[in-house]
Amino acid sequence: MAIDWSELVQFISRHQRFLVLTHVRPDGDAIGCQLGMVDLLEQMGKQARPVIASRFPSRYRFMDTDKRIQRFGPGNDCFQWAQALIIVDTGVWGQLGDCGRAIKERDLPRLVIDHHLTQDDVGAIQLVDTTAEACGRLIVEAFDACGKSPSPMAASALFVALAMDTGWFHHSAVRADTFELASRLVRSGAEPSVIYQHLYERGSLARTRLLGRVLERMQTVAEGRIAYSEVLFSDYAATGAVPEDTEDFVQYCRAIDGVEVGILFIEQADGAIKVSFRSRDQVNVADIARAFGGGGHARASGTTLPGPMIAARTAALTAVAAALVDGPTRPLPGEASEEED
Repeated sequence: MAIDWSELVQFISRHQRFLVLTHVRPDGDAIGCQLGMVDLLEQMGKQARPVIASRFPSRYRFMDTDKRIQRFGPGNDCFQWAQALIIVDTGVWGQLGDCGRAIKERDLPRLVIDHHLTQDDVGAIQLVDTTAEACGRLIVEAFDACGKSPSPMAASALFVALAMDTGWFHHSAVRADTFELASRLVRSGAEPSVIYQHLYERGSLARTRLLGRVLERMQTVAEGRIAYSEVLFSDYAATGAVPEDTEDFVQYCRAIDGVEVGILFIEQADGAIKVSFRSRDQVNVADIARAFGGGGHARASGTTLPGPMIAARTAALTAVAAALVDGPTRPLPGEASEEED
């Protein structure tokens, strides 16, 4: 669905100082969109500060070696400094963490650029295209609307956004123009081989040890059509890993032959259980996640359930098993992304 980018152009023209926000536990698409939008705003003669409400994931530190992306917290005056907000890769209050509370406390003009189906009324101009395989595509469109081109740094960041939200170009949302966009970003300065090395060939030993525990615990149910595994909060201390190291682990559950839905249960510090769903083509896991208060895409979604682990596991497995029985008899149509909400 085409976006009317004139609203963004007008929004930028009306303000000088912008905060660029995204969801907590940011992934490559979120961080790439933040850095790309900051580059665009600065090319337009504006001031911009990218901010997140959680720890910056070490996997993506190579994208922001100057450490421009700030962590919002006590003593950070960014919301007093800002005149307007641009929120990328989410439009959901629960995904904004402490930034969400700060937004509610200040009556700042705000605009959302996103590609997820799940959207809240965050009091913003909403520029949403759920057919985009990555939010990074929308930031490139924003550059075009403003008559600008990404700098080499921004091109690299947006290449990460595109590559990570398409599983390095193997998800079902990938189409011919995905590669055309990737080619354009390479011509603008992105280096795929260098980016790939940072993302996939420089993982920590601690993350590898944590993955080993996930693989060891993996089980199948529903005649092999559901595979699931778990991360216990105690695993972080035992392996030296950190919570963001679990990114992509759910893909291993879906990778087993015959599995329709893969699920990863991740115990949080407060005892709640974060649940990530991945499906092939028979189950709309976004519907399942929304039933539990979460959201996402048809093939990738997530939610958080109350603990303990056994209760969360039983609830999620029961819902997915029911969907396998009652779900569509033909594959779901292709969707924009396999990134969860």
